[in-house]
Amino acid sequence: MFLAPLDLTAAEITTLEAAAARGPHPRMHRRAQAVLGHHRGSGIGQLAALFAVGYNTVSGWLRDWQAHGVAGLAEGKRTGRPPKLPRVVKEK
Repeated sequence: MFLAPLDLTAAEITTLEAAAARGPHPRMHRRAQAVLGHHRGSGIGQLAALFAVGYNTVSGWLRDWQAHGVAGLAEGKRTGRPPKLPRVVKEK
């Protein structure tokens, strides 16, 4: 699948630059950087190699951006083992 470079507005670029620099999670930083890179002309394959992820992963990030904006780049619920310590103890 070929996705033409995204045509972003100045406001979207500002939002993505902020998410890339100060987003709430490092994975969101990468996703925002990938969207910006694609807007600036980098291909999906180049971005996949740069971020050491699969082609389909970068395609998904771009689709999520197009469908949901910056909210689509946010970190979702992740699976895995629950924490051993109760939250109250962790907060101390």
